[in-house]
Amino acid sequence: MAYIILFIIAVVIGGYFTFRYFSLVYAIGKVTRELDDIQQDLTQNQILHLPLPCRQLGRLLSSFNVTLEEIQKERQKYAKREKEFQKQIENISHDLRTPLTVILGYLKLIKKSQSNQITVNEELEEAMDIIRHKAESMKNLVTQFYDFSRLNAGDYELSLGKVDVSRTLRESLMGNYQILEQTHLEIDIDIPERPIWGSGDEAALERIFLNLFQNAGRYAETFLYISIKEYERNVSVSFINDTQILSEDDLSHLFERFYMQNDSRNQGGTGLGLTVAKSLAEEMGATLNVTILDKNSAKDKSTICFELCMKKI
Repeated sequence: MAYIILFIIAVVIGGYFTFRYFSLVYAIGKVTRELDDIQQDLTQNQILHLPLPCRQLGRLLSSFNVTLEEIQKERQKYAKREKEFQKQIENISHDLRTPLTVILGYLKLIKKSQSNQITVNEELEEAMDIIRHKAESMKNLVTQFYDFSRLNAGDYELSLGKVDVSRTLRESLMGNYQILEQTHLEIDIDIPERPIWGSGDEAALERIFLNLFQNAGRYAETFLYISIKEYERNVSVSFINDTQILSEDDLSHLFERFYMQNDSRNQGGTGLGLTVAKSLAEEMGATLNVTILDKNSAKDKSTICFELCMKKI
C-alpha cells in the first residue's frame, strides 16, 4: 500500500514538473516571438506579455518592458527633434529664398537697362556679375536645404511616369554647361539622339542631374565623361570623372547628409547635394551609387563613377 502511495506521489510530482517545464517552454517561445515582432517594428508602442503565471519570468519581462518604454520615449523625443529641425530648415529656406529672388530680379533689370546705354561702367558691371553669381550660389544652397527637408519629411510628391532620359540629360547638360565650362574640364558625352524611356519623375530627374553636374564641377580634376546605356530592364546613366579630393574612405560617406571632405569645404557646397540626389532616385524606384574605377597612387588621383540606374519602359 505504501509503495502505491509513493508511486502516486511520484507520478503527481513528475506530472507537475513536466507541466511546469512545458509551460515555461511555451511561455518562453511566445515571449521570443513577441520580441521578434517588436524588433521588426520599433515604432509601435509594444510591451511583452506573460502568457502563464510565473514569478521569476514575470520579473524578467517587467525589466524588459521598462527598457522598451525607455527606448520608445527616446524614439519619440528623437522624432520630435527631427521634425522641429526639418521645420526650422523649411522656415530658414523660405526666409532666404524671398529676398534672393528679389535681388536676382533687380540685378537682371539693372543689367538689361545698362545694355541699352552707350557707356557702361565696366567695374560696376563686373561687380554686378559677382553679386549675381554669389546670389545664384546662395539660392542653390537654399534650394538644397529645402529639398532635403521636404524629402526627409515625406512631403516631396513625385509624379512617376514615362520619361525620356536621353532628352532630359541633354537639356540638363546644356542648362549647366556654363558651370562645367568654368572648370575647364575635358567633357566627353555618349548620349543617344533617340529617345530612351525610363520610369521616373522629370523634375526629380533634372534635380538629380543638376546635383551631379555641380558635384563634378566642384571635384572633377581634368575630365568628365557622361554616358547612357540601355539594358534589358534598366537604363544606366554614368557620370565619370577623376579627382584628387575624394578618396576611397570618402565613398561610403558621400551620400550622408552634411558630409564634406575637409579639403572641399572651400568649394561652396552644403554637403546635401548627393544626399538629395540619392533620396530622389530612391523615391523614383531607382538607385544612385558611386564606385572607384581606377586609382593612381603615384599621382594620388582616383577615377570615380556615379551611376544612376532606372527602370526601363
